[in-house]
Amino acid sequence: MATVTFAIKHGLKVGEDTLSEVLLREPTAGDIIEAQEESEKLVLVPSKDGPQPQFVTSPTLVGVNVLRRQIVRIGNVQGPIDLVMLKRLHPEDMGLLNRKADELEAAMLAEITPKTAGQEAAERGRDDGVGDAPGTAHPETRK
Repeated sequence: MATVTFAIKHGLKVGEDTLSEVLLREPTAGDIIEAQEESEKLVLVPSKDGPQPQFVTSPTLVGVNVLRRQIVRIGNVQGPIDLVMLKRLHPEDMGLLNRKADELEAAMLAEITPKTAGQEAAERGRDDGVGDAPGTAHPETRK
């Protein structure tokens, strides 16, 4: 499982200490499921038969609840970090946590999303000589 360690600028005040070193890991399916469950709220929705109960999930809360589960630790405080503690962070530190989580997710998706042969060839550049004039060598092999 991929992890990243970094420092937040303003830190998390715990007692007399200000903790700034964060260890963040990529999310698991369990993190996502638990975050979605935790972010559900039962509300009454109007209908022709009168108000009906319905579960509504807040996308913002899902994101926050996944993020707090991804935090392995901040300083010596072990994760998952509770919502009350997460709310105490400076907005700049929260932004950095979100950026680092996005980077981990992008790296994870890049690992599991296979590239097509065409994508791989485009990344390497054409090395098969196609497009060269007949009888000429590939530009990289010319002497």
